[in-house]
Amino acid sequence: MNQIIIKNISIGDELLIGQVINTNAAWLGEQLSAAGFQLDSALTIGDSEKAILEAFNGCMDADLVLVTGGLGPTADDITKPTVCKFFETELAFCQEAYDNIVALFNRRGFQMSERNRGQAFLPKSCIYVPNNYGTAPCMWLEKDGVVFVFMPGVPFEMKGIFSDELLPRFTKRFHSVPYEKRVVMTTGIGESFLADKIKDWETALPNFLSLAYLPQYGMVRLRLSGRHEDADLLHQTLDTEIAKLKALVPEYIFSMEDQPIERVVFNLLINKGKTFATAESCTGGNLAHVFTLIPGSSEVFKGTAVTYATPMKTKVLGVPSTTIETYGVVSQQVVEGMAKGVRDLMEADFGVATTGVAGPGGGSAQTPVGTVWIAVASPKGLTSKCFNFGKDRENVINRATVAAFEMLRETLLLM
Repeated sequence: MNQIIIKNISIGDELLIGQVINTNAAWLGEQLSAAGFQLDSALTIGDSEKAILEAFNGCMDADLVLVTGGLGPTADDITKPTVCKFFETELAFCQEAYDNIVALFNRRGFQMSERNRGQAFLPKSCIYVPNNYGTAPCMWLEKDGVVFVFMPGVPFEMKGIFSDELLPRFTKRFHSVPYEKRVVMTTGIGESFLADKIKDWETALPNFLSLAYLPQYGMVRLRLSGRHEDADLLHQTLDTEIAKLKALVPEYIFSMEDQPIERVVFNLLINKGKTFATAESCTGGNLAHVFTLIPGSSEVFKGTAVTYATPMKTKVLGVPSTTIETYGVVSQQVVEGMAKGVRDLMEADFGVATTGVAGPGGGSAQTPVGTVWIAVASPKGLTSKCFNFGKDRENVINRATVAAFEMLRETLLLM
């Protein structure tokens, strides 16, 4: 396979100091892969002529270089003058770019400034690529057989130009190789333990397939992907290998698609015509938050009671104060009382409850930081489990959220 070499350069001091997160490189990589190309490297640099020229020179072994950022109207946007230096050209007025800027300002009802007019001055040797989303230019230049494409750094402008104008040109100019991926979502097992269980299968994969482990809070996403000139062979091989994988670790797989566990739970609730409610202490409403990000969640989610203060577990959910005094607020008896209480309170089919010590303080010898009890109340009774998710507060909250949805998912599958 003669795969072309594609590199990405992101320009902007704001990216290096963490003021702005660079999402452009990830998006470009995803879009290129879907189109049968592959992003070989991504480099982030600051707004300096030296850094830009060094980056350009370092890409002369590529076929295509995608550059984002540094094309705005302000003084710190120095990409165009530096491009002129690298390509041994000069800035010249581009009527097409100017007309595009004027049309955009007219559509938005704004007065165009002289600074914006300056954006119509482009390197004389470039091909202007229309930007229908903003005033920053998009430029196509070539040097010694290497294509350089310069795009705005503003994500919605870059995405629009890439999809509308650039990708069709790339597919005509360069050879692409069919790409396909599958994602398997797992939980309840750590990355290293999962790798041990599937190592023989992974070792035997065809050389045109590769497996990536993508861990996140309480989950491991497995991505099996490949490239092959024969798209049908690639598709069939992925089907075969995914079936083998599923047979190896069925107890840890919660989805054969790239979707979060709350979406899987949502689909199950919709299909079964059931509802649920949550009673949250240590998770502070996070279960409700992530679930209500799903459009249509109101069809199955009754509500939440964030009973963070101990007395609220009694006042709102009806957990007897004697139970709390006897067993402690982080206990099986209390979390089961919370789950049952919120199920009754919200008149839901299922109640899910969490109580624990998120940290970094508040733990004890009996209930160390990271201890979380989770319970699910259903028409068939109560299920509860105790976990320890470590000492990082954010990690505890997010892992408890995943574990709670997994317990609800398992309960739903038994109904």
